[in-house]
Amino acid sequence: MNFRKIIALLLAALCTVGFAACGGGTSDTPAAADTTASTGDTPSAEVTGTTLGFDPGLPEDLNYEGAKFTILDKAVAQYNEWGETSIWIEEDDGDVINSAIYRRNREVEEKLNIEIAEYQCKTVTADIQKSVSAGEDAYQCVMPAFGDCGTLASSGFFMDLYDMPYMDFTERWWDQSSIRDLSIADRLYFVASDISMLNNDATWCTMFSKVIVEDFSLESPYDLVEKNTWTMDNFYTLYSGVSHDLNGDGELGSDDFFANLTQNENYNAMFIGGGDRLIAKDSSDIPIISIGSTERTVGVLDKLIKIMRDEDFSYNYHDKASALGYHLQTTAMFQEGRGLFWVTNLQIVIRLRDLVADFGIVPVPKYDENQEEYANVVWTVGSYTAVPVSCTDTEFVGAVLETMAAKSCELLKPAYYDVALTSKFLRDEESAVMLDLVFSQRVFDLGLAYNFGGITGIVQNLVKSSSNDISQAMAANGTAIQAAIDKVVDSFGQIN
Repeated sequence: MNFRKIIALLLAALCTVGFAACGGGTSDTPAAADTTASTGDTPSAEVTGTTLGFDPGLPEDLNYEGAKFTILDKAVAQYNEWGETSIWIEEDDGDVINSAIYRRNREVEEKLNIEIAEYQCKTVTADIQKSVSAGEDAYQCVMPAFGDCGTLASSGFFMDLYDMPYMDFTERWWDQSSIRDLSIADRLYFVASDISMLNNDATWCTMFSKVIVEDFSLESPYDLVEKNTWTMDNFYTLYSGVSHDLNGDGELGSDDFFANLTQNENYNAMFIGGGDRLIAKDSSDIPIISIGSTERTVGVLDKLIKIMRDEDFSYNYHDKASALGYHLQTTAMFQEGRGLFWVTNLQIVIRLRDLVADFGIVPVPKYDENQEEYANVVWTVGSYTAVPVSCTDTEFVGAVLETMAAKSCELLKPAYYDVALTSKFLRDEESAVMLDLVFSQRVFDLGLAYNFGGITGIVQNLVKSSSNDISQAMAANGTAIQAAIDKVVDSFGQIN
């Protein structure tokens, strides 16, 4: 494969996107309803700032006289690996990411004359509700998980970020895919940004064992991506024969080898990866039901049934009891060379940093070769930037967030992406190129954020019963889903 050529093309595209992003202007008018992903920003943007620049363009005389800026986020003690670690570092300990966080905070503090503080919270939604209901301006920024954001936004606890002074959502430090996907009725209540790296960790991809590909003389997924044949059909048919019994008991189980290690999240993640959506939006930026709206849904479901329900092909750790517990069982299997593929989030790449055997990453497979782009879902466990409606000084908060996001783009993103992820955890040049592709073609589905009428359970329930009868499922659930959408949209209309 000519990966150097691909890298050159990607860098050229990034520079084009970067120059456009620096042009200012207002947000784009929302497009008509579309269930496929479109290209967003990639975390591998310029790291020096000499070409694109990282100056948010705020007035030079801003001085907030030592005011405290407190960010409420998810406590590591409660959320474990999905707790927030991108906000505060007590001192520079030499770790490349921690050094970037420390330097970012000090430079923002010095520029604006503020003090950045963090409150790690075990009960994020309850604490935000309590603080806002009491009329407190205790937290100038809050960073809940995806599902919590939907609940809080629709209940009137967040400000419309488009009303915030100084925050320019045409800039690349605000994730453009999240802006495209998460606004409702031209309002934006929470957004992904470079302030936190958790949304990158929560981005879906496909890991594969390079050792097994070579040992079994299998076609490399890298080659399939290059030929635009990395599809759900090829994922299943080209690799179906590799599962085998290792312990000699005549059955396939956790002690054996599987083509595909999987998990319940992949019912929706691979469904969306197939170019369908749970929720899309119309030309007025209003959520509409996408699942079941075209014949494509049946086709995606058929392919998912093959992949997820063939127990000679896939090992779903949510369906299997394990002394290790859920994902740790699959982690052990992949570490021990007993799995060819694992469709999962990028944080698993970091957790497998001590893995000796080489592995690679590629996007989530497409539905077919006619699907224009990959659709790598960002799962619900990340962190999103929001401002409580109890905010008393929007200029202060807007200035800090814009400066902090820009400085994160300059310092934290390259530390995470170019230094830590690609240098420490990925094993080859090809994976670095694939990482660009994964990040540049990702999607945020409103159905996962708001779970309108229990919409997130439809695909899983159908596939687990080996049914593609989406018409029956929507006849049973469609009214409740639409009612939930209408309620959220109406609630936004009532928010002043």
